[in-house]
Amino acid sequence: MLAGVRAAAKALRPRRHGVAMLAMLLFALSASLALEAALGASADQLPSAHVARTLSVMDEGYLHLLKSSGSELTDEGPAHGTIPGKVRIHFVYNGDPTVSSRITIYGRSGTIQARASARLSSPTSSAPSFKGNLTITGGTGRYARAHGSGHLYGVFYRRSFAMTVQTRGTLTY
Repeated sequence: MLAGVRAAAKALRPRRHGVAMLAMLLFALSASLALEAALGASADQLPSAHVARTLSVMDEGYLHLLKSSGSELTDEGPAHGTIPGKVRIHFVYNGDPTVSSRITIYGRSGTIQARASARLSSPTSSAPSFKGNLTITGGTGRYARAHGSGHLYGVFYRRSFAMTVQTRGTLTY
């Protein structure tokens, strides 16, 4: 009889172990559901980590005058290079050799905004060239977290108020 009790007890042991495992799984599932409810979102709706990308960029644009207002010229045209699309520049020129600009590049995946300050090489020339520093200040779409720095080069054609511009730098987004 003792042998029969031992055999029955031995047969029940795996079941008790299985019940304990099932209880732990149910506890883990309920804890996960409670966390999900506390956060107010399911796991697939939680924000994902953003991996920053860094690019060496070089873009060039041939721009024509859209409008002018006082000392500010707004030029626009196609951009070719690392981020092809369209470029618009608000160029402030008040007769000083130092010029400033706000630049927007409209790419397929979003926009990139930048500011630049440059110096005209020959202020009295009919087509003075300029070069200066550029700071990327933001963007939209894929470039929403854009930042970086570089250089702005170009030529300003006084007769037509057209411009040729080139940007070179590092973009992190």
